[in-house]
Parts: sequence; structure tokens; C-alpha cells
Amino acid sequence: MEKEEKKFIQLISEIPNIAVQGYNKNREVIFWNKASEMIYGYSKEEAIGKKLEDLIIPDFMRVDVIAGINNWYQNNVPIPAGKLPLRRKNGTTAYVYSSHVMLNESTNNPEMFCIDIDLTEQVKKDEELKQKDKILAFQSKMASLGEMLDNIAHQWRQPLSSISASASSLKLRSTLDCLDEESLNDSIDSIVKATTYMSNTIEDFRNFVKGTHEKKSFNLYDIIRYSLELLDGTIRKNDINIVLSIPHNEIKLVSFPNELVQVLLNIIANAKDAMILNEIKKRYLFITIKEENKKVYIELKDNAGGIKEDILPKIFEPYFTTKHKSKGTGIGLYMAYKLITESMNGDIDVENTSYLYEDKEFTGALFKIVL
Repeated sequence: MEKEEKKFIQLISEIPNIAVQGYNKNREVIFWNKASEMIYGYSKEEAIGKKLEDLIIPDFMRVDVIAGINNWYQNNVPIPAGKLPLRRKNGTTAYVYSSHVMLNESTNNPEMFCIDIDLTEQVKKDEELKQKDKILAFQSKMASLGEMLDNIAHQWRQPLSSISASASSLKLRSTLDCLDEESLNDSIDSIVKATTYMSNTIEDFRNFVKGTHEKKSFNLYDIIRYSLELLDGTIRKNDINIVLSIPHNEIKLVSFPNELVQVLLNIIANAKDAMILNEIKKRYLFITIKEENKKVYIELKDNAGGIKEDILPKIFEPYFTTKHKSKGTGIGLYMAYKLITESMNGDIDVENTSYLYEDKEFTGALFKIVL
């Protein structure tokens, strides 16, 4: 039995990937294997006899760790396993998944053993991915903002022309000394209406920019209409006919409305670009909403001719684009996919479809969103 025990101790001491440490009731190190040396940077000789909190516990965890261990010794309340940020000898952080076991707990000399698996590289990769996604989300937001700024510029042309015309008329009538009260009031009313309209477009833009990542209850129909209003100038400038098919105006969702708006803007902008690229004369965008089995289905299809079959599987990949580099970044649909599948726990897919509308056959891309 003693021989087998020695073999087991040797195995635990030499095992390369799992750090094992032992502590007495004073939290002093009594066992420190090679994996512990590799993860935390302290040799066995440096660690033995030192207190746990003086070796690998960060300052912000110190009080809670000591209290937790004492509570286990005194009240038999085990420390739960979990991911911990522990401190290396050189001051850097080692992320580990740590489990704990108590031996001889009913004696005067209980011993606590910690079994740690190093997660540092995985945590680094996860953080890199998160940072990459933050950058992509920012780039996608900027692309959407660029589309909206173009939209605002188009929407402002008419009211600016109206203001200019009214102001010129007032100046001319004043110069000719034929400015009557009715003409003055009409011109002022025209200017006020134009500036109110311009102010509303800025307010819409501001609301989109400041949108927060909070779940809210909202009416899906309102979000569809709002998205179309944000792109109203672009839609009118490019002669796109919007065909809405909505069973009723009271489909409620609890989710992230601002993120859904961004997804819709990306899909609509891509449809617009495809129509222009393929020189479609009569342009249509069909938006259909339906509700079945407590799920909401949003479908958007265009008549731009569809997506090449070899491209379809790549459409949601980051940085994939068929546009010239000056026209597209390849992040819009990638972010749409991330927002729907991760933030909103839904699904999004795309396929080519052929259909009849007003006795004419069209082909285009069909985006399906399930929430």
C-alpha cells in the first residue's frame, strides 16, 4: 500500500498539465507539484511553507479567500470550483479553473488541496476575439452611420431649397417694398416646417447613435417603419419600391431594438447596392412579417438577381465582400449575423428565390430572420 501511495504522489508531482497544491490549516504550502511551478513561477523550494495568500492570491481576493477557507475548516462549507484570476510570481495573471478537496477534515490537522487547470491562453484568445468583435461592431456602426448621413444629406436638399427660396422671396419683397403680412407669415411658416422636418431627421439620427444595449419591449412594426424612415432619403433617391406585408401592427418583442435596426439597415443597404450594381430598372424590396408558434419571422427580399451560388455560403463571413474596396468592407452582414444569433438569440439565413409580383417574375436574395 505504501508503494502504491508513493507512485501516486510521484504521478501527481510530475503531471505536467494539472497544478496541484496542498495547504495546512494555516494556509501554508505543504505540497507543490511541477505544474504549479510552471503556472505560478515559484519553485517548490520557494513555495513550501509560504502562505497561500502571499503567493498566488491577488489583493482584491485576499480577504474573501481567507474567509472561505476558514469557513470550510470551521463549518464544513466547501469552496465551490470555478474560474479564478490568480497571481504569478512576476505579477502577471494566470487564469485557472480551480477545484478543491479537503483531507483529514475531521482531525486537528486538515489539509486542503487545490487542483488547477491553466486557462490563461484560452482566456487570451477569448479576449482577442471579443476585442476583434468590438472593432468589427464599431466599423459596422460607422458604415451604417455613413449610409444614414448620405440619407440625411438627401433628405435635407428639399427643405434647404425651400428655406432658401422663402428667404430669397422675403429679401426680394423687402427690397421692392412689397412685403405684406400674409406673405411674411407664409414664408415664415414654410421655413418653420422645413426646419422642423430637418430637426426630426437629426433626432432620428441621434437616437440611433445613442442606442444602448438593453433589452426592451417594442412593437416590431414600429421598428420596421423607423428603419425605413432612417433610410427614406436613400430609398427615394434610388427609386426603391417598398412592399410591406404585415398581418397587424401589434407584434411585440422583448429584445434589442437598436441592434435590430442596425441589422435591417445593413440588409436594406446591401439590397440597394445590388440593385444599382446589376442595373435593375424597376427596383423592389419586399418586407414580410409573420408570427407563428411564439416566434416572429422577418423576411426581406429584393429583385436584384440573387447571389451567386458559390458566394452564398460565405455571405456572413467577416470581411467577405463582392464590392469594390471603396464601396464595401464585408462587415455589415457579418455583424448582422452576430447581432441576431448571439445578442438576440435568433437565427438568420439567406437564399436565392424566384417569385411573381404583379404578373412579373423576379429573382433576388431572401433574408430570413427568426426571433
